[in-house]
Amino acid sequence: MNIKTLFLHIQNTFAPGQKLEDEVVLKFLSVLEKAREDELSCSEMFARLDEFVETEIQTKDADKITPLIREHLDMCPDCCEEYEALLAVLENTK
Repeated sequence: MNIKTLFLHIQNTFAPGQKLEDEVVLKFLSVLEKAREDELSCSEMFARLDEFVETEIQTKDADKITPLIREHLDMCPDCCEEYEALLAVLENTK
């Protein structure tokens, strides 16, 4: 689950103006910490980018197979730029 989906889920769970209990806030923080542990670094991203782009070109399901890579691309402009350049090169050579 990405952070955006998590926030939307939490937002839809509580009525407007309803106060969050401390226990709920602490659980939310623990979920965020866990999500942070699951993130890829840019160096890990670059190591897996070739495979991700090839899978995307071949099957169009790369997002489903490797959702952490897609989440990283959505949040990191440098890696996204590298991804788009690699994708353009591979699409134009086939």
